[in-house]
Amino acid sequence: MASYLRSFAERASEVVFDQFGGRFHDLGPENIEESLSEEAQALYHEVFQDVDCSRIIDYHVHLVGQETERTGCYCHPSLLEGNNVLQRFKANCFLSAMNVKRDDSDEAYLERLMALCENGCPPRLVERDGGHWRMCGLALDYAHDTSGDANPGRTSLHIPNDYSYDVACKRHTSFIPTCSIHPYRADAVTELKRCRDRGVRLIKWLPNSQDLNPASAQCDAFYDAVREMDMVILSHTGDEHSLTAGSVENSYGNPLLLKRALDRGCKIIMAHCASEGTFLDLEANEPERSRRIPGVDLMIRMMSRPEYEGLLFADISAVIGTLRAKHLKTILSAEHIHDRLVYGSDYPVPAINVVSSTKQLWILGLITWKDAQLLNEIYRFNPLVYDFAVKRKLSFEGHRFPVTVFQEHPKLIMTHWRKNAPGKN
Repeated sequence: MASYLRSFAERASEVVFDQFGGRFHDLGPENIEESLSEEAQALYHEVFQDVDCSRIIDYHVHLVGQETERTGCYCHPSLLEGNNVLQRFKANCFLSAMNVKRDDSDEAYLERLMALCENGCPPRLVERDGGHWRMCGLALDYAHDTSGDANPGRTSLHIPNDYSYDVACKRHTSFIPTCSIHPYRADAVTELKRCRDRGVRLIKWLPNSQDLNPASAQCDAFYDAVREMDMVILSHTGDEHSLTAGSVENSYGNPLLLKRALDRGCKIIMAHCASEGTFLDLEANEPERSRRIPGVDLMIRMMSRPEYEGLLFADISAVIGTLRAKHLKTILSAEHIHDRLVYGSDYPVPAINVVSSTKQLWILGLITWKDAQLLNEIYRFNPLVYDFAVKRKLSFEGHRFPVTVFQEHPKLIMTHWRKNAPGKN
């Protein structure tokens, strides 16, 4: 009886997590074309028709892992065990969205990602363009204290630079390697050079969860090296709610803190367009300095400055999420910055059922009700395609994201890494 009740409870929990996470059981992405309705198939082909599939770059895809001894990846213990109900609930929702089980290997997540990517673009268009889209597999460094020491206890997720590189080497048709280096580290510039010598160009930061203040003078030597090596920092902007198991300081998501890097000539991609949270206007005088302004407005203010032309960019990852979608009208209307926006999914976030609501987008007047139903159909087979398709269909008073957003940006080339890499070292 006890085993029956335990089994029943486990199954009931899975159902709940699937409602919040994802519902992808037995709906393989390879079946998308043959299984979609005719209308959904038409929409699926429409969103890719004017895009060069070989030049689609997703600048924002998270690698995930927990097999510390084998891969070096690390998850905060509260995500896997213990009594923190919120953290374990979030972890289980993510597992459902990623379509993997708690005890699966790190390889299982990679195989799922590969399947979504390789079955993303319609096959005839892949043949037409000579390739399919690729993903920047994001590394993520430990949180560090001001002395430059790593602090696993304050780290929610750690993905080593070598892991991102190895993944890309073994699956180079789908993945592009990245690195993540905390600038407080004593060896930060040395590690940066090691990664650049491998051909890596993109650096991932999540300041809110890494105890990293981008405006600290401790970052200056690192910024100078980033500029000299022509690398690019992809930095989270806005509030953070996913990786909070170790620590979180959302004031570090203020876009204005990145001015220090920009003023030293660094290229920056502001992840998520700072589309969640409000922040102090650090540029204002008192008493206005204490007022809080939506992060997206600060992002647009910075993107509008001529001195940051060619240096400052933003990605549209996670902008369709339920807590961020209210700012989509602002982003869509700011056409003067669209030439510096790049595509990002923030996968696995768009696979989380409760995070992305086509009904909300319809209520906001950003998609039609018919398209909402067709997009939901696509989601069940391939949430990565779903994210791409939703962003291609968004429209507000005639404003849309141009097709250039969904292609590799000419000033943010990442696909030459294999030509530049002398080999693993």
